[in-house]
Amino acid sequence: MNSMENSMRTFGQATYEGDGDYHLFRAQDTTAWITFSVIFAVLIFFDNFVLHRSNKALSLGQAGLYTLFWVAMAGAFCGYIFYLRGHAQAFNWASGYLLEWMLSFDNIFVFHLIFKIYSTPDELKHKPLFWGICGAVFFRLIFLFIGEYMLHSLVFAHILFGGFLIYTGIQSVLADEEDEDPSNNWLVQFLSRRLPFVSYYDAKGAFFVKVPVDGASQPLLPAEGVAPAASSSDAEAGEEEESRGYGTIDFAEVRRENPGMRTETRATMLFLVVICLEVSDILFAVDSVSAIVAQVPDLFLAYTSAVFAMLGLRAMFFIVDELVALFQFLKYGVAAILVFVGIKLILGKLVHIPPGIVCIILFATLGLSIFASWVYDKYLLNSKVQEIKDANGIKESKDTKA
Repeated sequence: MNSMENSMRTFGQATYEGDGDYHLFRAQDTTAWITFSVIFAVLIFFDNFVLHRSNKALSLGQAGLYTLFWVAMAGAFCGYIFYLRGHAQAFNWASGYLLEWMLSFDNIFVFHLIFKIYSTPDELKHKPLFWGICGAVFFRLIFLFIGEYMLHSLVFAHILFGGFLIYTGIQSVLADEEDEDPSNNWLVQFLSRRLPFVSYYDAKGAFFVKVPVDGASQPLLPAEGVAPAASSSDAEAGEEEESRGYGTIDFAEVRRENPGMRTETRATMLFLVVICLEVSDILFAVDSVSAIVAQVPDLFLAYTSAVFAMLGLRAMFFIVDELVALFQFLKYGVAAILVFVGIKLILGKLVHIPPGIVCIILFATLGLSIFASWVYDKYLLNSKVQEIKDANGIKESKDTKA
């Protein structure tokens, strides 16, 4: 009876006073922050100038190998955390990594949708993906700093965060996926109306190009010789995508063909794509940051785990881009995790779940949702398609007989 009263008293104190159990920038973590910064700089240089030094789409096998490489790098850094702080903090780091990794799948799906909407050529996807991930790294630091402070120092913060996570988890299942399209965001719409755009991609992947214009400031573009914006999503986009008329132009060649003409600087479609990716980074940072700070009460562990998860997103995107149907049930797994973390946060002072158990739950949920998607796609969906074909065959035979 006394233990129950003590638990309720502790819960009440944390509810009204905050627990103060948070770690932001500490002097003893200086060496760890410097070590991480050096490792991050080396890895981002290696990713951009070695792995992706040429503009070409990754095959499914290459994307798989690159993803395994980034997972191995994360595992090595987790080993560094284990050496530095022990197994409990290493499990906390791994929990944050798995949370960000799972929640990033939603972000990847939106990236896939953006590229499909704007018919982005496969060979030009690396550049906006790189800047989209850089934006995510920047926004995560700001949001994690605010979230860690609020969660552990403000009244009712853990209840608010927990309630928000539960609401987000339920809403992610019920919401229409079309509502998540960042191209309909007011900021994207505003910039697309205010900035001078040319509705084509530059062959070299430039965000801004010099375009020859006539006296009415209309761009002088070739009537022929525009390469279609071929991408792996063309089959999905269909006639709607063709009607947009996005294509790729060598603007340097256009300037050579129009010597002496006045030029104006115009943003290409690739710049608009980057804006959409950055907007999606901000939208999806809110729930992922809330989940991570709920599980990891340490800014260094929370931020570094999130960054390592995002470093592999560019390679992971090309897997999801090819196998998007295989992950159709993943959103239910993500929703379950958000609800679980929200409940855990609200009841954290009464029920303690070891970090190792949280890691197992996260990994099991991820694996189960992907396995369920694979089973549905391979067996149930194929059987439904076959039933439709059989039904059509019966109908056709009846019509023929009649």
